Amino acid sequence: MSAGERTHGPGRELHFPSAVRVAVREAIVNVLAGAGLATDRSSRSLLVDLIHDNLGFLLTLSDQVTGRDHLIEVVNACAKADGGMHALDHAVRMLRPGSPESALLHRLVHEPRMHDLLPESELLWLRATLTGFTPPGLKALVRRAASPACPVDDPGDAWDAFRLLTDFNTPAHGLPPALAFIELVAARCARPLGDELREWNTWQARRVQGETRLRALRAEQEPAGATGLRLHLVIMVEVDGIDPDRHVVSHWRQEDPREWPPACGGMATIRGAELEHHVDRLIVDAERAWSEHPQEVALEFVLPRALVNLPVHRWCKEHETGDPRPLFLDYPIVIRSLERMFSPQWHRAWRIRWEAMLGSPSAERVYYCRPQDMDERHRLDAVLSDGRWLVMVLAAPPTARPRPGGDELATGLRTGIPVLLWHPDASADVLREIVAWLVDGGRLGELPLRTQDFRLAASRELTDPVDFRVARDLVILWDDPSRLIFLDDGPYLSDMTRESADERGKAS
Repeated sequence: MSAGERTHGPGRELHFPSAVRVAVREAIVNVLAGAGLATDRSSRSLLVDLIHDNLGFLLTLSDQVTGRDHLIEVVNACAKADGGMHALDHAVRMLRPGSPESALLHRLVHEPRMHDLLPESELLWLRATLTGFTPPGLKALVRRAASPACPVDDPGDAWDAFRLLTDFNTPAHGLPPALAFIELVAARCARPLGDELREWNTWQARRVQGETRLRALRAEQEPAGATGLRLHLVIMVEVDGIDPDRHVVSHWRQEDPREWPPACGGMATIRGAELEHHVDRLIVDAERAWSEHPQEVALEFVLPRALVNLPVHRWCKEHETGDPRPLFLDYPIVIRSLERMFSPQWHRAWRIRWEAMLGSPSAERVYYCRPQDMDERHRLDAVLSDGRWLVMVLAAPPTARPRPGGDELATGLRTGIPVLLWHPDASADVLREIVAWLVDGGRLGELPLRTQDFRLAASRELTDPVDFRVARDLVILWDDPSRLIFLDDGPYLSDMTRESADERGKAS
């Protein structure tokens, strides 16, 4: 029997849609009160007159003692009248044109919600199917269906998750998040359940005119364990502004390899001597959360210039076992530039070079800096203005502070070079040899993975044809501009606005 033909026994009710409708009415009342209508009697009277004009007939309204009670009476009357909510929307737009409250009320009225669109019989079938069912990575599926940056409570099962998503507005593409969630769940299910959920979803998407987006979503789906997808743990370390021996550590953990950006996972102030152990705990916690995922994992450290020589590539995890395990055995490890992350004036050039690297990952596009590049002010800037250069190998490790007019790291970041490499003590000739091996054969895009392989080879004491031991301390600044990190509701902010951003981040 198809989803559109299902029948259900008599006497069964689903006490779920009406509760959400009440929540929508309450939200509308709050919007009107926020617009000042609870305290302004004359504006409320004008609002009612405008509603009547838009409807073409008078609503029956009772006298109420308080302004908020009057708003509740008006909203409830509009909800019960044919065209009443649209009349309310038009009235508020005339009364408060261009205001945030008018825009929010318009969305509440016009954007379809699942509880208003699905017949009760369909919801009964879905509840029976999803109750008690918990697909792998349930929370990640909810976040992906709603919004990667949207905080989501832990659902008990797939039905709880669906109920949660019915309270989300439908995006412009027309497929409600709740139906997107069902599609994601169906992709994780074996037959016949997966086929039944997809059939059910096809009917519902047709009902809400979301078929185009549903087809696109199905085309995007990849089988579980698809190659090329990685989970990322991004760890940002900053020097405390008051005590240089203390560091502020934040982290972002993907729960779905297709999801970006994940929400900030928290912030802690750690003494320098405890940094490695704190990162150890973050990694172990991430591995526990990823226990059911088949994807590979990558570690990224977002560092300010003062910390780019922090030896994160030599750190270990699982110290509590008494036998710490080097991170490079399990993960490719790269650093990223904190300064570039929150300098949007550099992002256009950055994105151009990154896209060029994806299209032409050739070893011929690596520039090896020379000491004489720093002899003349802005000489390196002129060299790197040539768009063929996508990777830069520094002649020496960057200093804690830039040298005006002649600094390799600062110049590389400003000109958009997405990949910068250096070594703490290797000679220029040895470094050139090892980098040439890493990027040989158009494998520039695999640089982090190739470096991990070389580090493993060095641990196995394989030293032919090049000395892989040099790769142990090779620093890779590998910066993907499509994966910016977020502290709150925007990109990472500069120090001038950090204090207020910190408070919002902690509150969230």
